[in-house]
Amino acid sequence: MKHTLARGGIEFLAVFLGLAFSFNIDEWRQDNEVKNRLTADYINIQKDLINDITSLEAVISFQEKSVENGKELILMIQKNKIFNYEKFIEHLSHVWNSSTFFGTSSAYDASVSSGRLTYFGDDELGNEIGIIYGHFYSRMDLNGEQVDSFWYLNNIGTHYFGADPFEINTKKQNLQKIFSNEYLGKLKIFIQMQGGYVFKAKNALNQMRKVEKLLRLKVD
Repeated sequence: MKHTLARGGIEFLAVFLGLAFSFNIDEWRQDNEVKNRLTADYINIQKDLINDITSLEAVISFQEKSVENGKELILMIQKNKIFNYEKFIEHLSHVWNSSTFFGTSSAYDASVSSGRLTYFGDDELGNEIGIIYGHFYSRMDLNGEQVDSFWYLNNIGTHYFGADPFEINTKKQNLQKIFSNEYLGKLKIFIQMQGGYVFKAKNALNQMRKVEKLLRLKVD
């Protein structure tokens, strides 16, 4: 009887240990799989950021040149500088060209929707990443659309005032438009909006660079 009980106890213990070991192995595999997928998420987000950083740097560079050209136009209209129609058209051709920034969020969205970034990721890093996609990218999208819309709706520089702005009659019409209070006022508003866009873009770029470095340390 004692031997039977002892044998039963050993068999029960063996089964229990086997189940516990199997459970631990499965749990380890699941944790390891989540960890690997989270690392892949970090890598993919980092790749998106590297591309977006390059794109935003180019946008900022263009916008800064655009703002400087716009300021030259304002000075020429206000006669703080000698007005030269040919130079005016040349400066105008360098003001705005739909160069706004729209970030890539596919890798971030996939990680958030899976729950990996939110529940298994580094909280501090997750917060820093979230600032980019939840704050800066949405603001950049909105501000870019506003500046785009203002430029085109107010015809500030559509086709640089005609297919041939140097044709005599076209030039005469353009000069009337340039020296109208309406045009100067709209141009000033646009340059102010554009300057604000550049300021926000630089703030976004700083956060993007910061997070890219954090991700690099995380995956290396």
